[in-house]
Amino acid sequence: MSLTAPVSRIVVLSSALLVLAACSDTPTTVEPPGSVSLSRGGVAADRLADLFERASPAVMAIGGTVFADNDERIGKMVFGVENANAIPGIQRALEAIGASSGDYVVEVTEPIRQMQTVTLRSRFRPTQAGTQIHFGQYVCTMGFNVTHSGGRSFITNSHCTNTQGGTEGTVYYQPASSTDPVSIATEADDPIYKKGGTCPRGKKCRHSDASRALYQSATSSNRGDILKTTGANNGSLTVGGVFTVTSQDNSTKEFAIGTVLNKVGRTTGWSQGPVSRTCVNTNVQGSQVHQLCQTFVDANVAGGDSGSPVFRITSGDNVQLVGILWGGGTGYYVMSPLASIQQELGSVTATK
Repeated sequence: MSLTAPVSRIVVLSSALLVLAACSDTPTTVEPPGSVSLSRGGVAADRLADLFERASPAVMAIGGTVFADNDERIGKMVFGVENANAIPGIQRALEAIGASSGDYVVEVTEPIRQMQTVTLRSRFRPTQAGTQIHFGQYVCTMGFNVTHSGGRSFITNSHCTNTQGGTEGTVYYQPASSTDPVSIATEADDPIYKKGGTCPRGKKCRHSDASRALYQSATSSNRGDILKTTGANNGSLTVGGVFTVTSQDNSTKEFAIGTVLNKVGRTTGWSQGPVSRTCVNTNVQGSQVHQLCQTFVDANVAGGDSGSPVFRITSGDNVQLVGILWGGGTGYYVMSPLASIQQELGSVTATK
């Protein structure tokens, strides 16, 4: 059959957002030598205001400073610094404008970062399934993290390598080399497409559009995690939680019509819909590629979703991994069953 067009890997157009994590450490207070106790009050409000007007720009020009505050509650100026190394410079700057040690307090505190929305295109360490990966000039979706006899790895599509079919050592980044130039993994196994046998004349065949990438030792990964967006079929890429892979379907190649399956991809987020065709022999538009016994799911998909993990929800956020998305058309996607992936790549453990 010639029913599908591939969900193509897409060209990187912009850097992805960085993941920003807030620290919960309690700031520690450092008072300059000889400072008076806070309980003794402070200088007169008008004098302190005048002093602060001159002190703030002088102190905030010093490297490692975080904030300057005229704290009327305690009658002192309060300055925040990233670490204690900045304190001597602050003391010298305040002495230069006539401030005494009793006029101020210095706190070691966490740097203030801009809070940005975390999406499937953000940077994740440890890595998690459903996020954007980058190789060559293209982006795809990280399918799922696994334990494999060849080492700690992730599964994505064969066509999400520099050459579909055949292992040539594609280098991967997450979310993009422009955001983080340190590679996370290298292609380790991508079986060649074969001709003959049950493969149609003029075609080359496999049972799955899947490849395995071996992690760099320095890159941490969370096996069993699939990022969850804010809701199914709403197009959101904003991360709102995590699905946990508690089981995996190692045997099913023919899914019952109507079975509700889900995917999470870097372009359209979380899509959910019923199986509409099962064990379908599928041509790929514009190529000799022919995929044997694939599954069609009526749910949204777009370029860049290639590699998305496909799963069924068992209870709450617990899911069973069933395959990997690789193509589709208007209103439906095509996936390779996990049983077929393991037939070609070997046994994997994808559960938490």
